[in-house]
Amino acid sequence: MKDLYQEILDQHIAPGQMFETKDVVNENGVTFKEYINLPDSLRGYLDFALAHAEKECLVYEDERYTYKEVFEKSAQTSNALIKAGIKKGDRVAICMQNNPEFVYSYFGIVGIGAVCVPLNSWWVPSEVIYGLEHSDAKLLIADSKRLQGLETLTNVTKIVTSYTPDSSFTSFDEFISKHDKTFPEVEIGRDDPATIYYTSGSTGKPKGVLSSQKAVLATMFSWACFSSVMNQVEAQSNPDAAAIVSSESVILHCVPLFHVTGSHAGLLMSVLVGRKIVMMKKWDAGLALKLIEQEKVTDITGVPTQTWELLNHPERLNYDLSSLKTLAAGGAPRPAEHVKKLDAEFEARPAIGYGLSETNALGALGGGDEYVNHPDSTGRVVPPVTEIKIIDEDWNELPEGEVGEVAIKSLGNMIGYWKNPEATKECMSDDGWFRSGDLGKFEGPFLYILDRVKDIVIRGGENIACPEVEGAIYEQEDILEACVFGIPDERLGEILCAAIYLREDSKLSIDELQSFLSTKLASFKIPVNIKHYKNKLPRVGSGKFDKPNLRDQFIKKFIT
Repeated sequence: MKDLYQEILDQHIAPGQMFETKDVVNENGVTFKEYINLPDSLRGYLDFALAHAEKECLVYEDERYTYKEVFEKSAQTSNALIKAGIKKGDRVAICMQNNPEFVYSYFGIVGIGAVCVPLNSWWVPSEVIYGLEHSDAKLLIADSKRLQGLETLTNVTKIVTSYTPDSSFTSFDEFISKHDKTFPEVEIGRDDPATIYYTSGSTGKPKGVLSSQKAVLATMFSWACFSSVMNQVEAQSNPDAAAIVSSESVILHCVPLFHVTGSHAGLLMSVLVGRKIVMMKKWDAGLALKLIEQEKVTDITGVPTQTWELLNHPERLNYDLSSLKTLAAGGAPRPAEHVKKLDAEFEARPAIGYGLSETNALGALGGGDEYVNHPDSTGRVVPPVTEIKIIDEDWNELPEGEVGEVAIKSLGNMIGYWKNPEATKECMSDDGWFRSGDLGKFEGPFLYILDRVKDIVIRGGENIACPEVEGAIYEQEDILEACVFGIPDERLGEILCAAIYLREDSKLSIDELQSFLSTKLASFKIPVNIKHYKNKLPRVGSGKFDKPNLRDQFIKKFIT
């Protein structure tokens, strides 16, 4: 007997419906499910913007732009790029803080079939140079801060944003101002390359994730399908349930556009449904509260820390946050205690997403009652073109409940790592599956992410899942951030450590925290070394904690 979820999903993907699928066979003989109504390219996808032409699209500080204005500025960028000698397939990089010109650049690049390379704006010059040289970028659009230190790069055309003027470079306004406001005619196909996103670099040199047009597009259609299905499921028990995303939504865009959460969940998804985007240059919880009230924000999509900071902000109760409907997060698991508190303190419902740059963020999603009732889960596999299974080292599928590596097969999967066939072969099977490097399990339809495969701490033969320990630490109300990991130990192999960031007024001592944990965890799971950080814990570009950096700091402090 079909459950309600499957019954509603079947209606959405039935013949003649928006999300109808068909089986397609790629050049390697692998069968994938593909949307029949999927646009041929991101250029075609941008035409959705004209369906909401006069609707407000982008709010940035004191600037406001309609969808038509964003479309026209993006078209001007496309024409300017062609004038600058950029052709279909050429790599064009962006490196700047969030602002409207990032949006125009992104759309302008993909609008002519060039490959967009969003570089981490937190990188130092040597890292930016690495990304530019590795991707063979012909042109860079950046802010003045990111252009400093790149003087030796003479084979890359450099455009500076109008928000950070520098007379040494052509400004973005000057670059596009005299060009036509309609997109040029360029033949672009579904299988053509679209983007290169760089991995966080948490395991070595950043790898360039090369994705096709259809892979990026598949994410938008999949999220839209899942949103509609889950809204109808939720409505059975809650008639006032809000869609995860809709044309009436207003999103607070508070994550960098150089990450797939920012570009896909925040930007591209908005184009499909006509959602207003309130863009923040950088995260500030106090400013976020002000913007939520001012712009009647309905959706937030960020990292878990951001919604937690909203919850704990001393001025929160002074603002009208009643417009909020969804508090979504990705990039890292949200502790169960956080989920419960968010649901209790806000009218909005918490939501969680799981995906990787290699899958264009497609993976699993959870929200509403299902997420609140299964707060340790990252939700259901996003239908209908994505499959997830749990495997052992030899790619054998494991039964429900057993812990193994998460493998994903999806239309959203990358083509491969740019100029790195060896790394591609290590993680991609011949039949289209991608090894995520994440440790997880299924319980019914719900996926649980337990840790990175290589980050399991094995103490004296006992396996310790770091999220379990982090979850216990977060139950202490003074903890704002916690990251758990292992460092080498001569006797035990590894010992458990924790980096923590406390409330500003907290007097919590390490001894008191360890005593608190002794009531929550077996003694071997309690971190031996704990360090209190006065500032937020370091993160990599994806928003995840920078465990290798923290681990090195602890080794220097406690071993050497």
